[in-house]
Amino acid sequence: MAATVEFWGGVGVIGSSKVLITEGDHRVLLDFGLDIPRGTDLFRPPVVPRQHRYLADRLRVGAAPRVPGVYDPAMIEPGDTLAEEGPPTAVFVSHAHIDHCGLVGTLRPGIEVHAAPETIAVMRALAAAGDGLPGGDPDWQALADSTPVRFGPMTVERITVDHDVPGASGYLVTTSDGVVAFTGDIRFHGRAPERAWRLAERAAGCEMFVTEGTALGLPVFPGPVRTEDDVVRDFAAALADARGDLVLLAMYPRDLERVAEFIEVAGAAGRQIVWGEAVAAFLRALDVQGVVAYSEVGLEAIQAAPGDWVYQPDLRDLRGIPDLADLPVGDRTVWLHANGEPLGPFESRWALFMEWLDVLGIPLRRIGSFGHATADDLHTLVHRVAPRTVVPIHTDAPERLHPVAGPTRLLPILARSYDLGGHPIERTWA
Repeated sequence: MAATVEFWGGVGVIGSSKVLITEGDHRVLLDFGLDIPRGTDLFRPPVVPRQHRYLADRLRVGAAPRVPGVYDPAMIEPGDTLAEEGPPTAVFVSHAHIDHCGLVGTLRPGIEVHAAPETIAVMRALAAAGDGLPGGDPDWQALADSTPVRFGPMTVERITVDHDVPGASGYLVTTSDGVVAFTGDIRFHGRAPERAWRLAERAAGCEMFVTEGTALGLPVFPGPVRTEDDVVRDFAAALADARGDLVLLAMYPRDLERVAEFIEVAGAAGRQIVWGEAVAAFLRALDVQGVVAYSEVGLEAIQAAPGDWVYQPDLRDLRGIPDLADLPVGDRTVWLHANGEPLGPFESRWALFMEWLDVLGIPLRRIGSFGHATADDLHTLVHRVAPRTVVPIHTDAPERLHPVAGPTRLLPILARSYDLGGHPIERTWA
């Protein structure tokens, strides 16, 4: 029976990746993520999701896809046909970002969820810090790099790539009709670009290449893309410029490589980074060294010697933002934004965050780097892989991917079934 591919997320949007590959009576699901919160997200703050109806509410308003046979019946509205059991299914997660794994806690009991050991460690540390998945941890299965596993007639192999979180992976799914390759999220300007290019080598000549395309819809970057060396250099320079005044920080704690480098740079400048309680608990669960929690320092110590500290408040929902008025803001105080919360101007929280900084007289300096492949790198990647069909997802501008010298570009329709050549076909299961 021919293999089919369906795209239940990531179609015309950034995030929400869900690629369902079916052969015979078995299915492989690559990622099971949420949309990145944005202005159109009905569950954005100040809305608080009802945990006991987390999935049912999302299904009701179209904020979760109606993928047959994968959800936990206990989390579904009584009488909903989604509670019916489907074909045997295994899930393979590319990395520990909510837009790739945010729905795996809603999976039907018995569905195995495979991921890199590093990804599983991050997810379990989040749970230990009180920031776990709605529905709880799934049946995690650690999958070693380059170690194929069999699931029904298909074979799945994980390939470590480079992204801004440990364990980031692409996948090769071998079917009787050929290989479907999936990048997950990927970049080529981080500390380990060789990992990303290795995926290109392993995927070369595949039947279908499914690639993230986040950068396709973004403005052209002025000048060279920023690297991790640029980020660390700018952090060190900002600490030197602050000279005795408090420095505030917003960085992404799941980027453990950057966390470790920032702790080291701060120490060299005679400062310690102070984290909010939840982030400190998360980092300690992953054995990150040199972690200091706000409760161990306190406001008085920061007020007494502001130049000794770099402070990252917990502003995930902005409820703690009035506390910023108590901080000792000096003439050289700056808020360094290194891809932390709130994430950026596309978020509903950003405008309010900027209003508070303006009133408090705290300038914002953005020193982060992009976690995804640039448009140029994406086109080079596709050229090197030279697949029969290329499918750009995880982007709001998939039409801007222009393969040359062979590959057919498929702009998929949500939930429609395709063969590995990108031709739409009728589903063979209900």
